[in-house]
Order: sequence, then structure tokens, then C-alpha cells
Amino acid sequence: MLDRFSYSSIQTFKKCPAQFKFKYIDKIYKKDESIEAFLGKRVHESIEYLYNRIKSGFIPILDEILKVHRSLWKEKWHKKIAIYYTKKSPRDYFFLGEQCISRYYRKYHPFSKNVLSNEYEVEFNLDNDPNYRLKGIIDRIDHDGKGNWSIHDYKTGKRYFTQEEAEKDTQLALYQIGITNKFDEVKSVQLVWHFLQHGIMVKLTKTDDELSKVARKTKMEIDKIRSEINNSREFKPNPMILCNWCYYWDECTEKDTTNPYTNN
Repeated sequence: MLDRFSYSSIQTFKKCPAQFKFKYIDKIYKKDESIEAFLGKRVHESIEYLYNRIKSGFIPILDEILKVHRSLWKEKWHKKIAIYYTKKSPRDYFFLGEQCISRYYRKYHPFSKNVLSNEYEVEFNLDNDPNYRLKGIIDRIDHDGKGNWSIHDYKTGKRYFTQEEAEKDTQLALYQIGITNKFDEVKSVQLVWHFLQHGIMVKLTKTDDELSKVARKTKMEIDKIRSEINNSREFKPNPMILCNWCYYWDECTEKDTTNPYTNN
């Protein structure tokens, strides 16, 4: 029985129960990753470096951050990175990462001085019920020392949220529940998405009633997953275009070949 869940694991189940089983129940580890995922990690790490330097009392120049990005890209590149869009090269994605970092740097310089933490690990119970324990990693948390918080999330993909789509998304709302449970002085929380390819920022706040609805919805989703586990159901695959970014073709009953978009 799984005793902890995350926004990512719940979304994986909703997308494809079979992938959820391979990853979170069978714990089949794959070294493969998409170039998009690799790009996102390197950009996140570069921005994390930026804010860690700021927290130490120094604002680095852009060239220093780009040098960090270049070093991380070279150090962590490996042979199991898959490129679905074959007209693009690794070099194209590297420069896309540089563009994301440069755009962010120029937009927000000289940056917030209220940064509390980067890559903050949070673990909490929904409605104080230990049967619904969640964990997550928040890209950045700001706090002004007066009870006002902001939770930031960086997105490097092509797609960005409209305000309406952000309202429907539950990831940062769940993180808000976690922060509220952990810290005593929480007067207000602002949820902030940064869509780095576009230089777009989307902000919103959630009411207590809205957060309660998110908690109830998430508990129902966890109950559904546990029902699958307890009743030994099949965790059926859900074939779709996103299969091209999946590395469990060898295990999947819907596939009879190895994923042609991975580098084997």
C-alpha cells in the first residue's frame, strides 16, 4: 500500500494507470528522459543557483548564470535522452534553455529579496488525516516576514496557462495547504506560475473554501487509486500521443516494440 502520494503521481494515474503502476508500485526505474524534461531540470537548477546567490547577499551577473547552465548541461548530459521532434537538435534545446534563463533574468532583475527557500520539500496531511499524506517540492517560496507568502513554479514547456486554467490547476493549491499546515503565521498566500518560454507570469489567490474543495477532490483521487490497488485491478494502459514520451513500452501490454523515440 502506498502511504504517500504527490501531485505528480496522481496526475500520472489520471493520465495512464499502467504507467502509474510501473513507476510507483513496481518501482521500475528508467534512465531514459525526454529532452524537454532534461531542459527543464537544467533551467530549474540554474535559477535555483541564482536565488541561492541572492540569498547569500550577492546578485550575480547574467553571464555567470549562463555559465552555470552550460556547465550543468555538459555535466549531466547522457545517452538516454530522447528527442521526439527530430528536426530539433540538442543544441537547439540548449539555446532554448539559455533564452528562458536570460528572459527571466532581465524581467525580474534585481529580484526578490524575500526568498525563503528554493526546491523546498514539503510533506503534509490533507485535512490533518494521516491516511492522505502528500509530498512535493516547491520551486521557490518567498516570505516577507509579516505573514505574506508566495509560492512560485517555473514551467519551461511550450504551453502556458490562461488565468482560467491556472484557477483549475491544483498543484500550487496543494502546496499552499502544505505551507499553511507547516507554518504558524500565514496571513496570505499568492500562487505564481512563470512560463519561461514566453516570459508570462500568472498569479492568483485561493480562498479557504477553494482549498477545501481541492483537498476533497484530491482525497477522492487517492481513494480511486487505492481501490485499484486493493481490488487487484489491471491498471490498464491509456494509449495516446503522450505514449511517445513514455519509457515503459517494454512493460506495456499496448506496445509490442521498444519506444522508437528513445536512444537505446
